[in-house]
Formats: sequence, C-alpha cells, structure tokens
Amino acid sequence: MIKHVVLLTWKDSTSQDQIDAVTSAFRALGDEIAEVVSYSFGEDVGIYRGNADYALIAEFQNEADLKAYVVHPSHQELLSNITGPILDSFLSVQFGAAE
Repeated sequence: MIKHVVLLTWKDSTSQDQIDAVTSAFRALGDEIAEVVSYSFGEDVGIYRGNADYALIAEFQNEADLKAYVVHPSHQELLSNITGPILDSFLSVQFGAAE
C-alpha cells in the first residue's frame, strides 16, 4: 500500500465557500476514481500555529494506481479549477504503509 499525503495552504483571500468547494470536490473525487482505496481530507482544526490549512490522505494499492489517480481528468480539473486559484503552497509525500 502507498499513502499519498498532501498539505495545502490557501491564499489569504480564500473564502470559506471556496474551502467548502474543495471539500465537496475531494468527496466526489474519492468516489469517482476506482484506484483510491481510502480517502480522508479536511481543514486544519487549529490546534497548532503554523500548520497547513488543509490535508488530504489517500491510499492506493501500488504506485501505478497512484499515478493513475494523479493524471485522472477529474483530478486534473480539481487542481486547475478548484484548488489552483486559491492555493498558496503545498507539500506532498508518498510512503509505503507499514503493517
């Protein structure tokens, strides 16, 4: 299994409606792309200062499934039209899940 972790930081001008649109889009994407084994995401709850604003964790059976997700047209549309306009920065990491 491969876990794909993404941390997103929004532009200062980002509205709650835009963040809610991200959540809705991620919810739909997780259901739409068959390669996704598990998908969780959400806003930072504000416990620590300096955190990213939003996180996503997706799990895939293998590298090929992760790569299929990344290039999937619905994922690309989300990046271009929903997260792209409000994104200030992001980090990602992929790791093999220890069992």
